[in-house]
Amino acid sequence: MTTISRQDCLDHDGADPLAAWRARFVLPDGLIYLDGNSLGPLPAATAARLDAAVREEWGRGLIRSWNAAGWIDLPRRLGARLAPLIGAAPDEVTVADSTSINLFKLLIGALRLRPERRVIVTEAGNFPTDLYIAQGVVDLLGGDYDIRHAEPDDVAAAIDTDVAVVMLTQVDF
Repeated sequence: MTTISRQDCLDHDGADPLAAWRARFVLPDGLIYLDGNSLGPLPAATAARLDAAVREEWGRGLIRSWNAAGWIDLPRRLGARLAPLIGAAPDEVTVADSTSINLFKLLIGALRLRPERRVIVTEAGNFPTDLYIAQGVVDLLGGDYDIRHAEPDDVAAAIDTDVAVVMLTQVDF
């Protein structure tokens, strides 16, 4: 068994090629902050950028900033920057709301598009979060909306003139 000393750790830290990146973030001295999944440390440039976005782009530019500040192009620009990480071409990726939020918007839109159709059909083994979202939509809209849970082989038979949307997944959870 190899023992690692404190000095070994300090030597590794001293040779770390990413060590300079710490200065790009606002962190209290002496704090080791390891939570990056929920709320990572504030990038040092962010406060000034947010101030400019709020005061200049939003405050002065108002609606013109969708074009003048390039807000309208952000989903494509961010997608192009992320594309290499997933092996895609820059024009093949768009950044949008989360899958759950988009599913919520899609279900609401489908039910409102054809108000006489009040049923969502889904597979019984659909992703649990998707099922929760569908139930939340039905609860939010009130009235006599319904969710039909069908086995994969029975989905086609569950579709009739009352169905507004069929919610399927490629994976059986």
